[in-house]
Amino acid sequence: MTCGLRIALTGGMACGKSQALAFFAQKGFRTFSADACVHTLLNEDESVREALMERFGGAVFSAEGTVNRHFLAEQVFGDSAALQWLENCLHPRVKAAWEHEIALSPLADWVVEIPLLFEKNLEKPFDFTVCVACLPITQTQRLTNKGLTRLEMEARLRLHLPLEEKMRLATCVFWNEGTIDWLSRQVDSWSDQLHHL
Repeated sequence: MTCGLRIALTGGMACGKSQALAFFAQKGFRTFSADACVHTLLNEDESVREALMERFGGAVFSAEGTVNRHFLAEQVFGDSAALQWLENCLHPRVKAAWEHEIALSPLADWVVEIPLLFEKNLEKPFDFTVCVACLPITQTQRLTNKGLTRLEMEARLRLHLPLEEKMRLATCVFWNEGTIDWLSRQVDSWSDQLHHL
C-alpha cells in the first residue's frame, strides 16, 4: 500500500502559515495545525490542565476556565526552565496527535503545520517542507497588530531560527508580501506541480 504526500508547513511568526494551511485544505489536502492542537490541549486535556495548575497555580486559568495565554506566556518566555517544561508537556502530545491522524488516513495527501519544524528536527518524516515568509518589517507590523509589544516579540522570536535559515532549509518558499489571493495562487501552483511529479 502506497502512502500519500507528507508535507510539513512552517515559517515565521505572523507570516501566514494558517492562511496557507487553509488554502491547502481548499485544494483537497488533509491538514493538521500544531497551533490548533496546542489550543485544544490547553483547554480540553485534563492531564495537561492539571499539570499547568500544579506548575503555575490557579492564575494560569481565566475566570471562564480557559487557559490565560497571556499569563502563561509571561511565565515561560522569560524563563528557559519553565519553557522547557511546557514544551516537554505539549510537544510529544502534539506529535502523537498528528501521527495518529495521518495513520487513520494514510492514503491521503497531508499538510502538517509545525511552527518549530526545523528547530525541533521534525522534518525527516516528510516528503517536502514549505516555509511561509515575509519581510521583517511586515512581520513586526502584523505582530504589533496582534497586540504584542517589542519585548514580547523579541522573546518569542529568539526561540525560532532566523527566517532566512528556515527559507534555506525548506523545499519551497511562499512569499507572503502581496494579497491573500497571491498567497493562494502560490499554493495552487506548487501543489499542482506536486501532482505532476
